[in-house]
Amino acid sequence: MSLRVAGTPRDMTRQVRRTRVAGADADLDMVSGLLDELRELASASGRSRDQGRIYDFRVRWGIAIAGRLERLAHYHAAGALAPDERVRYEALRARLRESLPLMDRLAVPRPRVPLV
Repeated sequence: MSLRVAGTPRDMTRQVRRTRVAGADADLDMVSGLLDELRELASASGRSRDQGRIYDFRVRWGIAIAGRLERLAHYHAAGALAPDERVRYEALRARLRESLPLMDRLAVPRPRVPLV
């Protein structure tokens, strides 16, 4: 849907808001935070890397990549993300690519969305 912009700052602001995907920022924050936790867990040793903590992480990770990340990929492919959301999503995909060896080390599922 194309919106006509009358040229006033208020009209332009309204247009930007309508192009944003509800919840995309929260999804990006959640997956990014889990990536930080993945890196922390992969670098931990001994007690801080206990199996219970890794199991809990795997559950949260699986939910995030099967739900939140898939949702973001859908909206990205449809061109529905706002410019700042698109930039953040593309940066997140780069971080995910870099973290593939860590995912393998901790035996967490790899994302099924395109990372390139």
